Amino acid sequence: MCSSFRIKTSDGHVFFVFNFEAGGDNHTKVVFYPKGTDFSASAPEGRKAASWSSKYAVAGMGWYNQPMLGGGVNEHGLACANLNLPMFTEYQTADEKDDGKIIAAWDVPTYFLTQCKSVEEVKAAISKIKVVSQLWHLDTPFGSDVRVEFHYTFHDPSGASMVLEYIDGEPKIYDNELGVLTNSPNFEWQRTNLSNYIHLSTLGEASKQVADVQLTALGSGAGMLGLPGDYTPPSRFVRTTALCHTAEKTKPSKSHAEGLQSALRLSNTISFPEGISGEVMGDHLYLGKTDFQMVADTSKKVMYFKHYDYPIWQSLDVCALAQNNEIPLILDPSKGPAIPSAETQLEPKDNSKDLDKYRLV
Repeated sequence: MCSSFRIKTSDGHVFFVFNFEAGGDNHTKVVFYPKGTDFSASAPEGRKAASWSSKYAVAGMGWYNQPMLGGGVNEHGLACANLNLPMFTEYQTADEKDDGKIIAAWDVPTYFLTQCKSVEEVKAAISKIKVVSQLWHLDTPFGSDVRVEFHYTFHDPSGASMVLEYIDGEPKIYDNELGVLTNSPNFEWQRTNLSNYIHLSTLGEASKQVADVQLTALGSGAGMLGLPGDYTPPSRFVRTTALCHTAEKTKPSKSHAEGLQSALRLSNTISFPEGISGEVMGDHLYLGKTDFQMVADTSKKVMYFKHYDYPIWQSLDVCALAQNNEIPLILDPSKGPAIPSAETQLEPKDNSKDLDKYRLV
């Protein structure tokens, strides 16, 4: 499970949010790759995989102790992530003429983030590669030989957003005006399903006359009655869309600082702890959780991140790292400084001044 969305401010800033929700121990790391880093993709036996050198520096989420990123942002503000799309994905086939341009599903974010500056460049580069189905030989919560089925979300500083899916063996490109993506079913189905929830609103009725009885609302929030609260992909898609777009409409972010705070708050809002969403897989109980949260500031090229085991936001400036480092770097986001004490910040409080405000004359 994964969820993603976009926040735009009225003065032109764009934030991409990716909540990674695999569960189990997925060895999540924060990774920086400088310009000039060499990569080799994976290819089926008998075929030749693509290899390339990074044109652009990128910071992102490493996982399962392998070099490819699950999501990230590069020095030009292009942001990307992969999200599961099981039962709907069918990748391309490749033969001898495709040797040298074959990559695996898990190679896609790293390839585009290191080769492209914008969503438009991604669209143009899709035809230059072949994404071919392969087993991922890793130790994951889903087994050791995993048939990977992803779709991909891309965003850039212009506000452009797109989804890339592989359906019936061909790449399908969708402009994503909503900026939201979760998992299965495919993007077109998820977008159509939103029509079942057009009644959702930030405003509820305060009172209503029913026959001779005047009914009065017992509290606010009735406009969101019917908002899905479970953790299935369709419900997360509806909930994320409703929360993001009602927030943007009701109280739009007018500045970079407001947009960042909105992105961080909404990322926290749609995250969930281990123990409330589970599934029995064979003789194993799989428990999902929000393992890693990423907010990509596409305007300033900064990656904010937070790990399940160290739930404090941290940041990396991709451009600053690109100027000062020529080697790949790695960080364990599950560890960090102790949460600081606020005791030294406490100041004397004169209650008499506050009480004067409420004292009857």
